[in-house]
Amino acid sequence: MTNFTTDMNSRSSTLTIRMRGYFQTEQFSDLFEDSLKDIQNGKPLIVLLDARFIKSGWMSANPWLVSWFLPKIALLKVKHFGVIIEEDCDPFTRFSVINLESLLENEPSLKINLFESPEEAVIWGRDLLKAA
Repeated sequence: MTNFTTDMNSRSSTLTIRMRGYFQTEQFSDLFEDSLKDIQNGKPLIVLLDARFIKSGWMSANPWLVSWFLPKIALLKVKHFGVIIEEDCDPFTRFSVINLESLLENEPSLKINLFESPEEAVIWGRDLLKAA
């Protein structure tokens, strides 16, 4: 069973994408594409992917994320992108994040920020808003 939700917090200007379960590459990219409507409507400065409960890797979707999704959200004025993973997360998720970081090294659109807890991500978001 899979679960995909988005939650917009207008106080923190953060849209959180929560995913749980097994996702095929096409399903992964289709759901992210659908989340663009929420990003366009909510106008967040920060997008967080809560990947702690994904039970499949998404490495094959990473080129699409880098070349299509991240530039699109940058056009929608998103300034920061973060991923929440736990130290003992699914190994395929860990490899997917490492691959995504590698692909983004030379990409000017957005830098990926990794967090090992939602609390860490909240502190990061608060610090970003204070600095803005």
